[in-house]
Amino acid sequence: MQSGDQADRREQTVQRIIEAAGIVIDREGYAGATTPEIQSLAGVSRGGFYHHFESKKAVGDAVLERQRDFFTRVAQDSAGTVPDLWSQVLVDVSYRYTAAILDDPVLRAAVRLSIEPGPYLTRDSYRPPLDAVAMILTFAREAGELQDHTDPQEAARTLVGCYSGVQLLALALAERDQLHAQVAAMWRLMMPGLARPETLARLRLDPPDS
Repeated sequence: MQSGDQADRREQTVQRIIEAAGIVIDREGYAGATTPEIQSLAGVSRGGFYHHFESKKAVGDAVLERQRDFFTRVAQDSAGTVPDLWSQVLVDVSYRYTAAILDDPVLRAAVRLSIEPGPYLTRDSYRPPLDAVAMILTFAREAGELQDHTDPQEAARTLVGCYSGVQLLALALAERDQLHAQVAAMWRLMMPGLARPETLARLRLDPPDS
């Protein structure tokens, strides 16, 4: 049985490897990332790396878990609140996610894993954001905020797809510093087709600190 100190050291090593993997995958992509580079950046030996992760795929799974954790928290927070406007909650979540992407290299790497061709371009990678967005849209529809034609599941697929495209283009053009502005432009185009006019008039579509 591990002592408390041993367990803490183990967890610190695991997190160090995940953080290093995030930095390398964010920079190089999954195909370009190598375990020796991750080991070097994390400051662990080859044996230390493989003691915790059996392969590059295993550490990639841990990186992607950061994205799942974010949307799990979104779902939990949304389930326990009754906001003035669910549509505003959705907009604000998009800016929270954008800020987190810009701040956290592991989350950026998780995004890159889910949008680049490779083993993570799968339905499972997109399930957490799709479910969270669809849930908030369902609450918004029940509150009478959305236009009659708006289907939460279809709208969630469209919004997640558009947001993923915004991220992919920002990555390709090296314009991640413009992500907040690009997300705001997305909402100005998309929200009039989702929300009722009286809802739209009450919404703030720009970032909270703009």
